[in-house]
Amino acid sequence: MHTSFVLEGAMRQSCEPYRGYQIDVEVRTTFSLSFTGMQRRYTVLWFIHACDEQAAPVASFPENVDFISESAAAEYGLRRARAFIDCMACQPR
Repeated sequence: MHTSFVLEGAMRQSCEPYRGYQIDVEVRTTFSLSFTGMQRRYTVLWFIHACDEQAAPVASFPENVDFISESAAAEYGLRRARAFIDCMACQPR
């Protein structure tokens, strides 16, 4: 991943192009109540854009998983986005 910035409590990363698509991963900070008090957690959303267009995202999905680190959330989002692109590539046109 090569670019990251913070969007009002969220970190967004633009990843290297993959199979003709640009992947953006957004990690947001959340808080969860536990027996030991409030704990910081992270959620992830990912977006796929065609590299040759400036149009709306081809796909974007929030993941319903909480992570204990930003890096784990970002890596998970990147892997899921790449798996989605791989599935799109397997579909007959």
